Amino acid sequence: MNEDLPAVTRAVAEHAVETDVSAAPDDVLQLARRTLIDTVGISIAARNEDAVRILTQTAVEPGAATSTLLTTGARASAATAALVNGTAAHALDYDDVTDQIYGHPSVVLWPAILAAGEQARAGGRDMLEAYVVGFDVVTALADGFASLREHYAKGWHSTATLGVVGAAAAVSRLLGSDVQRTRCAIALAATMAGGSRQNFGTMTKPLHAGLAARDAVVSATLAANGFTADPDQLEAPLGYFAMFADRSRLSAVPSALREPWALRRHGINVKKFPACYNTQRLADATLRLAERESIDADEVRRITVTMEPGGGDPLIHHRPGSGLQGKFSAEYVAAAAVLDRGLGLRTFTDEAVTRPDARALVERATLTESPTPPVGPAEWEFAYAVVEVETAGRGTFVERADVPRGDRRAPLSEQELEAKFRDAVDFSGSGWDASALLAELWDIDASKPFTGIAALGG
Repeated sequence: MNEDLPAVTRAVAEHAVETDVSAAPDDVLQLARRTLIDTVGISIAARNEDAVRILTQTAVEPGAATSTLLTTGARASAATAALVNGTAAHALDYDDVTDQIYGHPSVVLWPAILAAGEQARAGGRDMLEAYVVGFDVVTALADGFASLREHYAKGWHSTATLGVVGAAAAVSRLLGSDVQRTRCAIALAATMAGGSRQNFGTMTKPLHAGLAARDAVVSATLAANGFTADPDQLEAPLGYFAMFADRSRLSAVPSALREPWALRRHGINVKKFPACYNTQRLADATLRLAERESIDADEVRRITVTMEPGGGDPLIHHRPGSGLQGKFSAEYVAAAAVLDRGLGLRTFTDEAVTRPDARALVERATLTESPTPPVGPAEWEFAYAVVEVETAGRGTFVERADVPRGDRRAPLSEQELEAKFRDAVDFSGSGWDASALLAELWDIDASKPFTGIAALGG
């Protein structure tokens, strides 16, 4: 091993198992609780999705049953529970986002932490702390990429490629692994990292999150039991960064880990609408425009959506033919916002996406990209969306959104977060008591040891 290279894998392992999270400010732990509530809610909402149903039928086998399936309340092995729960959490594309990783941290972290924590009979506070350090690791890894957007543009799904390593570090902490075994867990997770964006709009996109959560549990458990891997894997010449990017920014990873509380520094974006995060701004803009100008779909000649360069990368379905594809279609989101004056879980069913009036309006919608927004200030942070609606007889109306509701800079209130959770439980058709679930999740710290979410099915 070249001694001149930063000891990235060691730094990640040390941070994972040695960080004193008891020193974390209350707002950091409260952010972690909010991500838990949001992740559990959207997982429950996905209980009837075909991807979740097929995966559960295929993967859940009789035998070791230590960890809770959020979709049914039944139990499975920790690895299988992480697989199913991670897939469910991402199935509706309603999960949180962090701009720093250009992806979804909680749908890998929480399914792995909940499943492994339940098996290990860790406390609820232990799991909150594991999430905090896992989030630190995921965002620090992102700093190690010279261009994470380039990694994403090449077709890698960063939710999975970064998430599996961060979750393995978090689970290693829960299992009480030492630094050396945690280094091996990180190396195992890094060798399992993957996920092709070509599968966006199919059942395989959410499976990426499930596989990453499962592989994190397997990696951390194997290493805790003595399984070996290269302890310098992240920085090595044939390792993680060499494969996925380059090694020009390796020193940025330990540097980021020395900064306290990434959850506070980078924040978390909680989706208001159940579609790809890159549609959230255009959804806000279109809804405001349609409401303010009382736009009727029949008068619309053209809808033009303009986004920042790369903003359309995940929005690959310009003429969607299913609910899943509609979540990755700027044109459909804009059309549905005009037609329905709202965007909810039922907006993205197959029936809603393929209805004739939606198809007709989608045909009149286009997506383009520009480094300079067509209206408003030339400057923007992270992203922007401008929606222009040309009407027959009333001219063209324009609206711009840079910061969508739910963004870390415009967070959902506690009441809005709970309303999203209640709607998700209602959409699931489970009949479960959303109030009881919320009370248990807000008070997760009191669970010693954690033995699953008792209110599921209650």
